[in-house]
Amino acid sequence: MNSFHFPNSVQFLDLCAFAKQVGDAPEREKISFKTSHVRMFTPTSMVMLAKTCRFRGRTHVSEKQEFFGLKRHSYANNLGFSDALNLKGSPYPQGAFGGQSYYPMSTLERDALEKSAQQKSIHLGDAIQIERERIAEVASQRRSPRLQSVLAVSFREIFRNVFEHSGADRASFCAQYWPKRDLVEICISDRGVGFSKSLSEDKRFDDLSDRSALLYSLMPGVSSKAKLHRKKPSFQKSDWDNAGYGLFFAHRLFGKFGWFGMASGGHCLYLSGRNQIQTKPTQVEGSVVSLRLDLSDLEEIEREIVNIQSDAATVKAKLGVNGLKLSSVEAYLSGSIKV
Repeated sequence: MNSFHFPNSVQFLDLCAFAKQVGDAPEREKISFKTSHVRMFTPTSMVMLAKTCRFRGRTHVSEKQEFFGLKRHSYANNLGFSDALNLKGSPYPQGAFGGQSYYPMSTLERDALEKSAQQKSIHLGDAIQIERERIAEVASQRRSPRLQSVLAVSFREIFRNVFEHSGADRASFCAQYWPKRDLVEICISDRGVGFSKSLSEDKRFDDLSDRSALLYSLMPGVSSKAKLHRKKPSFQKSDWDNAGYGLFFAHRLFGKFGWFGMASGGHCLYLSGRNQIQTKPTQVEGSVVSLRLDLSDLEEIEREIVNIQSDAATVKAKLGVNGLKLSSVEAYLSGSIKV
């Protein structure tokens, strides 16, 4: 196949399927991507499509890429989509740089965070949280201080996964709030080692498949850094030590009130509403986390936040971490095991 049509769908699993289709195609002298038919772009579709095309370019360096129809997509271009494709001459440069309802395609770099943390004599987690407060404001629309605070912590943990687990030097992200639908979407991406290799640093989770690593990572207490946290004497422990709760919280909250999607290496998973988690093959460099939240029932969201915080300790106590079996993880995530 010498040409690909960008998918019209902005659903996470469809974007992951497109990534696999592009990744599996044999190398050509020239390959084209057609975009003029696409009706809309979202943070997730922009991050995933740019990531897919750039990964293709890095794995097939002698192959020439062409794009048709980008001129039609002023929204995406203004938020930095064409820039993210690394087009020569930057014919459609980014024109929007942040507002009350969106965060354009951006990067967060390790060097800048470490420099900020050193200058302020704070932990890396604190430096990340300071940077992520703005995304939390967009995601919560400042409608609830509790929700904004919880989202800031959740985003901090996801970004910390990038810098403390993946080995990546930077993370890419984008966010958008749609007032008419009262929906917010955030997508975060990196080019790190992926979940499987990261978890393999802990012998309890050695030699996991990409699918298994994604499922394990959703469970409370599962983190390649959590063991280091437990070994520290109490006076050396920090509130920001990575104890493996960030993705547990995120998949529960976003999965119930919107969607939660995650991809790494050769697999992806997706949870939306009351549906069970779906897993499918893909081809992704590093990892991607996609989050969508419906803000229309704020009271119910706040009640669920309390439930999730309570459930985290209960689930960890019931299923444990040492000797945790994939069958138990799947049973819990499918609802077969109740807490």
